[in-house]
Amino acid sequence: MDLTTGSVIATIPVVGAHYIVSSPDGTHILVFSNDSNNITVIATALIGTYTDPRTVITGTALSHFDRPVWALFKDNTTAYIFNCGPQCGGVSAGITTYTLGATAPGPTTPLSAATYGLLNGSTLYVAGTPPHTSCPAGTGAPTCGTLNILNANSLTVTSSQPILITDGYHDRMEMGANGQLFIGSHGCYSVNNFGGEVRGCLSIFKTTNSEVVIPPQAGDVTGIQPVPGQNPEVVYVCQGGSFYIYDTTTDQLLVQPNGQVTDIVGQSYDVLLVDPPPN
Repeated sequence: MDLTTGSVIATIPVVGAHYIVSSPDGTHILVFSNDSNNITVIATALIGTYTDPRTVITGTALSHFDRPVWALFKDNTTAYIFNCGPQCGGVSAGITTYTLGATAPGPTTPLSAATYGLLNGSTLYVAGTPPHTSCPAGTGAPTCGTLNILNANSLTVTSSQPILITDGYHDRMEMGANGQLFIGSHGCYSVNNFGGEVRGCLSIFKTTNSEVVIPPQAGDVTGIQPVPGQNPEVVYVCQGGSFYIYDTTTDQLLVQPNGQVTDIVGQSYDVLLVDPPPN
């Protein structure tokens, strides 16, 4: 689309296209299709020319994708491809390296599940929900998701075993202040017992001590936005249609001076920080 005129300038056929990820320099777009073991790479400079901008990467017998759904770029040319595997009807989940211009993917690191993640320096956090994964004692939720931690340079798993978090399809992850990793999903098993346990699709992983906090709010997580420069440091979260402000020093809802939670009219679905506060 041309954002100046608001008009469509090109339509590129990609069967089942669902997710797109751009390279940092904007020269290539990775397109992920439903129920597919391929990815489509679009060279943006070729859009609107007589040369087809699409290249379909299918993999080989020794190196292939398994229901790829997302990617994170290490730099302008190297991407970490998230293979959803069994959660999306495939065989094996994991992270596969792919270098732009290559005709086949690189090696794969097997993981319990992989639909979304975050690259923080040399650490790669990967979340997903392996089918039939039991939760630890103390919760009414029958199934849980997992968080894997990898060294982004060697793609070796640094966590001794997958860390249990809330289940569902994970598609939100942000690093808040104080090393608090906020992980959100939709379609999780929510627990909302009057006077008892309440849990939804939000998990907070404390990178400082590897503790997992499940806040007592129910529903899908549809937005996560850290807000730097506050005292205390906070993270905005949209969950279950409501807007919440979390204090990263306590992993609990912020107690505001007037004692009231910010009231947003209507169903809150997403939250983004337009102008970061000045230093």
